[in-house]
Order: sequence, then structure tokens, then C-alpha cells
Amino acid sequence: MTLKTSVANTIEAISPETLSQYLRARGWHEAGDFLGNASIWHHGEELEVLLPKSDRLRDYKTRVCEIIDVLELSEHRDRQQILNDLLLQPTDLIKIRIDSPDIIGGTIPIDEAVRLYEATSKIMKFVASATVQPRSVYRGGMFAEVREYLHELRVGETQQGSYIINVLSPIMREHENFGRKVNLFLNRALTAINTTTKYVLAGSNIDIFEQSVESGVSSNLCDALLEVGNYTDLQDLSFRWQWSPMWDAPAIAKEKLALSKQTFPVLKEASKLLKSKDIIRKRSETKIQSQTSDRLTPISGKVIGLTRRDDAAVASVTILAKIEGSDRELQLELSESFYAKAVHAHLARRKISCYGEVVINGEAIAVRNVRDLRVV
Repeated sequence: MTLKTSVANTIEAISPETLSQYLRARGWHEAGDFLGNASIWHHGEELEVLLPKSDRLRDYKTRVCEIIDVLELSEHRDRQQILNDLLLQPTDLIKIRIDSPDIIGGTIPIDEAVRLYEATSKIMKFVASATVQPRSVYRGGMFAEVREYLHELRVGETQQGSYIINVLSPIMREHENFGRKVNLFLNRALTAINTTTKYVLAGSNIDIFEQSVESGVSSNLCDALLEVGNYTDLQDLSFRWQWSPMWDAPAIAKEKLALSKQTFPVLKEASKLLKSKDIIRKRSETKIQSQTSDRLTPISGKVIGLTRRDDAAVASVTILAKIEGSDRELQLELSESFYAKAVHAHLARRKISCYGEVVINGEAIAVRNVRDLRVV
């Protein structure tokens, strides 16, 4: 195989570790060693690739190109898209969509664009601050973690239709996955805003917004959202998450959340309320999104049932596993990427292993917050 110079230089920047992470996240599994220089990876019964163990091997670029050729066929995606995923550090994509009749052909006035990007930066800043420590209002300087995260944050190309801002949010594995926690906190905060707003519109007192502080809602976040919500004739503001293809998607997060036009007058009052308070939650209260595998229950079993609705954010899988010496049926709530692995295990008649929170309700046993699911 002859490589063009630009492609060869790009391939050289992809490490064996990055490739192995990508393959594992896409449902491939390591099947063995090849002559001490490479590992054998399988996907299903038909697909196989050889992954070099070192980028110093003479044929490293050629072998990586062969892997990308196989991925292009198996994923039905353009090789450039796959290369982009491999070259980026593990990054989640947050698509912020502004829907308004004032948007023409996917364009907006330049002064409005500047204001929207500044508001987007504030949204991410104050959600990141809540990830460190939830407060009703933030004053003064930034936390060190927030400053570093914002430095790594990027914005991709916009999209037409409605005006869409693409925020590239790094997972930041070297900092205990801080970026992924921020993305989850944004998901959690917007969920709390939607839920609390419905209560207020139904007649509840605005004071119930105090309860949403621990979910990441602050007066600063409300103000930043209002800056976007003040866009002329705004009909809808929606957030959609595309989780990194090199990192397992969280089962506990919603894929899309939207704030309707009726939300913003409530946010204005909520911001006033939270400014008048001085609510600070302890840092330990933010850890529900950052549990590690050693704090969860290890689970292993055979897949015996698959259930998935087209409109559901999560799918359900039933496995047969040993619980206190007896075979029991466990119901697992899985994200799309984990569900794909469970389907593969079912078809291949193999077991799956994972970590999760076991919840027992009478005879029924459910497993939630599933992590590190693998086919074994």
C-alpha cells in the first residue's frame, strides 16, 4: 500500500494506545498476540485486524491504514471522519441549537453571533464551576480546574437549518475525567431547570429553585441561558450530546434536552432568587457522577433478553448471573454503545461483564449506572 505524504504524517500521530481505546469502545475485543509485535482484534465472527504494539515498527503506518480501511467498511463512515476521531483527544460534542424565524439559511447577524458565543462560554464556565462546587451564585475568580478546562474547550463548525453551535468538550482523563463530569453536570442542570420550571408554571413558589443548586443550577447559569434566550423571536433552545466514540457513553444522561420559550421568564426570576441566597453545597455531594469501578458491584452473566424502544434513551438487557450462589435474572439499563456490545455478546453466545449499582425490589433485581461493560 502506498501512502500519500499528508496521510502518512497524520497516521504517524495516532498511537497504538489510541487505536486500542477506539477499537474497544466500538465493540472490538483483543483476541491474542501475533508474533510478539502486534495484537489480534476481532469484531463479531468476520472482522479481524492486527494492531501493532509500537509506532516504531517499520510497517506501522501501513498497518494502521489497513485498520482504518476495515473501520471504514464496518462503520459505513468516511475514513476522514474516523481519522478525525482518532486524532482528537477523547472529546464529547455538545450541539447547542437556536431555533428562530429570524435565522435565514443558517446565518445570523454578526453582533448576535458574538453574543451567542460569549453566552455559550459562560454556560460552560459556570457548569464547570458547579462541577467543582455547586453554589447559588459565583463571584470573583475561577477554580483552577475550570480555568484549565476552558483553555481546552473548542468550538467546531456551525451547521445550517437552525443555528447550531458545536462545542467540543475534552474528557480530560489526566484530570479524573473532569471534562466528562462537566458534560454530565450540564445535562443534569438542564434537566433540573426543565423539571423545576414545570412546577413553577403549575403554581409552585419560585423558591423551589433553591433545591436545584446541587444539580448545578446557579444564578450565573440562569443569566447565561437568558443571554441566549433573549435572541429575537427564539422558539426553542436545545442541547444534544454526542459522546466520544473512544469513551463509553453514560447511561444516566439524556441525549437531548430543550428549553422552551416559556422557560426564560421563569429563569429570570430564578436568577434573582439565587442571587439573594448564599447556598454552597459540599464538594462531596457532586460525586454521584464520578463513581469509579471499585465502588460498584462487579457483575458477569449470559445475555438472555434484549429490549429496546426506538424512542428510548436507554435500552434494557436481561442477563443470567450468580447472586449469592443462585442463578438470578438481572435487568441492566444500558446506553446505546453498551447495548450494541450486549447484542454482540448475545449473538456470539458469550457473556458480558460490567460494574453497576444493584437495586433489589422484591424479586426483581435491576442494575443501574452500568460502567466498563465488556464482552468476555
